[in-house]
Amino acid sequence: MNTIKTPSKIILFGEHAVVDGYPAISMALDLKTTGEIEENFDTISIDLVDLNEIFEITPELIKNLEISNFSPALKYVVCAVKSVIFYLSEFKNLKEIKPFKLKLYSEIPLSCGLGSSASVVVTVIRSISNFYGIELDNDETINLAYSVEKEVQGRASVTDTATISLGGMIEIVNGEYKPMPKNLEEFIKTCKFLVVNVEERTRKTAELVHDVSKHPEKEQIFEEIGKIIQNVRQVTGKAELGKLMNENHELLRKFGISTEKLDLVAKAGQKYAYGGKLTGAGGGGSAIILLKEDREELLKELKKIGVIGIYECKMAN
Repeated sequence: MNTIKTPSKIILFGEHAVVDGYPAISMALDLKTTGEIEENFDTISIDLVDLNEIFEITPELIKNLEISNFSPALKYVVCAVKSVIFYLSEFKNLKEIKPFKLKLYSEIPLSCGLGSSASVVVTVIRSISNFYGIELDNDETINLAYSVEKEVQGRASVTDTATISLGGMIEIVNGEYKPMPKNLEEFIKTCKFLVVNVEERTRKTAELVHDVSKHPEKEQIFEEIGKIIQNVRQVTGKAELGKLMNENHELLRKFGISTEKLDLVAKAGQKYAYGGKLTGAGGGGSAIILLKEDREELLKELKKIGVIGIYECKMAN
């Protein structure tokens, strides 16, 4: 049995500004999806263990499979299986589609802006290519995963698939991505974060992006966020990094995309840790806090606020 582990991701800085061509910083997290693959007797079998969903098909039918009839979670997986097998057959000289059994497990909370679907898709692509003994480079994996996300969702960002495929930290500008400076990555490795699933989102990403695009101070706020990211590149201390997170949160608040509960969590991060901010589109969802060693008071405060979930994590390579 082969095992593949794939990280999740979080936006550390620059959400919304990235839509207008300003940079954003994304980081892989060690909350992971695990894929276990082995040879099977006569069918391709997919088992989403956490969701108790199983799918089976004979190898000769997989390339023509219609994904629209499946549950949301299975859509991503089935589309990824179909896409990677087609790619390996057409471009990598895969002669025989041998049957396999793939089990998928995930530590990543769903619909929290942590890239759970991209993590599953990359896990499927790498598990199957490894099973057939064909190596895909990072660009091939990123492009395949991006095409799957786009097919299932109708639109997608390369940010999730690139961060999850490459690991570490990347900077995204105008849909292009590049690694962050090595000294910054080495520093971030020493940091521990708390990802807080604060509340269910009540507004869709498209609606939030539209509201931000119409804000009268948009350009000024985006320029300020751009300056924060310039400062992040030079950062060497946790207090300094936390301060920049706090500043980014305050700028996002000006757009009206934070919520009362997100603000309470960010304030708790500012009071009991080095800093905290919302992450992702806003309108509910998640926040990220840069932890100090003593986190007892912080955890008490988050319990009092009544958040959905708390996940301690660090950057994944």
